[in-house]
Amino acid sequence: MLRGLGVRGVVLGVLAVVFVVWSILPLYYITIAAFMWETDVVTRPPAFIPRSFTLTHLLRILGFPAPGPTGEMLRPAGYPVLEGLTNSLIVAAAVTAITMIAAVPAGYVLGRYQVPRRNAILMLIIGSRTLPPIAIVIPYFIMYKTLGLWGTHLGLILAHLALAIPLITWVLMGFFATLPRELEKQARIDGYSRFGAFARIVLPVAAPGIATCAILAFLTSWNEFVMAWMLATGSPAQTLPTVLATMFTMNIGLPLFAVANFLAILPAILVAVILQRHITRLRIVDPLTVVVS
Repeated sequence: MLRGLGVRGVVLGVLAVVFVVWSILPLYYITIAAFMWETDVVTRPPAFIPRSFTLTHLLRILGFPAPGPTGEMLRPAGYPVLEGLTNSLIVAAAVTAITMIAAVPAGYVLGRYQVPRRNAILMLIIGSRTLPPIAIVIPYFIMYKTLGLWGTHLGLILAHLALAIPLITWVLMGFFATLPRELEKQARIDGYSRFGAFARIVLPVAAPGIATCAILAFLTSWNEFVMAWMLATGSPAQTLPTVLATMFTMNIGLPLFAVANFLAILPAILVAVILQRHITRLRIVDPLTVVVS
């Protein structure tokens, strides 16, 4: 078998295995550390096979008292992880819904039709994504303080929409451009209006790409840190990434911090597992080919 692969195949296989292990190992260690006692976590060498199992850290992070290693009752951890998790879900869900409502028709029109000044519109979309968030967060902060949007869910949703809508529109434009144009032609022959062809024919065919872009929009909001840090830290609307950053500066113990990180990465893992079939079926062309066509 090794002779059939050749030296290059063996090297690539070894590199792939190393890359996978390098990527998965931190996630694995966070997961097992979240459910072990701290004495087992801090042992040297580190234990990569769990020596104990407990839900105490998870219960304390979620705001419940829980038994300690010797049976004594420990107080809740006192960190707003559950509040941050709830806020992240609210903001990310709203951003995903609004982004898809705006980006799906925009990507369809830009990808399928020769609209006036389309190249200028596309360059504007690309330009909005070239600005790093750290470069515009101070103007956002001043504006939000003036308008009373600082520390609100609405303010975070608006800020995240400015990041998500251009990205998802750009991706969907390339995806819609790959769909056969005979779909609309056949639908129009069968008596559908232009909107009817889009709603009843194109959207069902494009469902895998739309689902994948919805996940991208969700993760864009879920993982966003810079805007959330400047616009909501310490407020009732603070999201989970900002809570994790605050906990990192405190001596809270590795298991508690591991549980908080486990709760942060769990939605992304679940989404990837559930929608893996749609993601692997998706084929997207480079949108630049649409710009010059």
